[in-house]
Amino acid sequence: MSNTEPPSNDHTCPHPYHSGYSPDNLPPLLFQIEPRRSQNLPVIPHLVENGVVVKDSEGVEIRIFSFLPRYITTRPAAWLLEFWMRSDPRLTYRDIKARMVGGRRDKPMENALNMRRERDVRAPLALSCWSTRRTASGRVSRIDVERVEKWTLDQIAYNTTMDIEYRFDVQSGRFYPLRLRSKPLTPGVAPRFYPLTYFLDGGRPHQPSRRLQATIQTYHRLESRALDLGLRSWRDLPDQELPASWVTHRNNARAASAARHGRA
Repeated sequence: MSNTEPPSNDHTCPHPYHSGYSPDNLPPLLFQIEPRRSQNLPVIPHLVENGVVVKDSEGVEIRIFSFLPRYITTRPAAWLLEFWMRSDPRLTYRDIKARMVGGRRDKPMENALNMRRERDVRAPLALSCWSTRRTASGRVSRIDVERVEKWTLDQIAYNTTMDIEYRFDVQSGRFYPLRLRSKPLTPGVAPRFYPLTYFLDGGRPHQPSRRLQATIQTYHRLESRALDLGLRSWRDLPDQELPASWVTHRNNARAASAARHGRA
């Protein structure tokens, strides 16, 4: 915006980085399983307007991110949040909230923003999670395994959660990957197509990170154990067969929920 006067709190300024995308035409970056390994990135400078460093409603300096609009609605679309958060590993929810109009009570909690991304875009489209916090913890969570369960070996090799279309080779009698097909959030919308190597570095098959490898191994171990016990899926395994951290996390969540509702 050329006019720096704050708009209403339901307004997001147009920006060439995101304005061409929509729920019908999602940014390809959303479908990349793992990010490219980033080098040492410089410190982000502060936003300056009319010679003055701009601060948010709480007095915190606003940092410059070239792909962010000047003002952001207090209820940004989940797919747009996901797009922004994948665009630069230095970006935080604080940077996004700093561009929202209104006081602290008008702005969503960071946990609410994260839950919206999970509920409204990552889960429906079986997207990966690039959360640095999740990656740094070193612990494979249940939701990580639930994600991996939905991906094929070819998707992992091509580093994408887009659907892969195949062609049949008559001479060999085999199917071969042909191209990538995007998935819109709106049912019935025509998909868009991308080259197989779109998400690869140098066209080489993707080498999963240690974390992704650990998640895949955990999934196969649990699934194998379920088969040994005559169960339909690892989801049917009893608590004693699941990672202890999962059971602890679930029990803690239940206790916290009960406390909030006055049943503790």
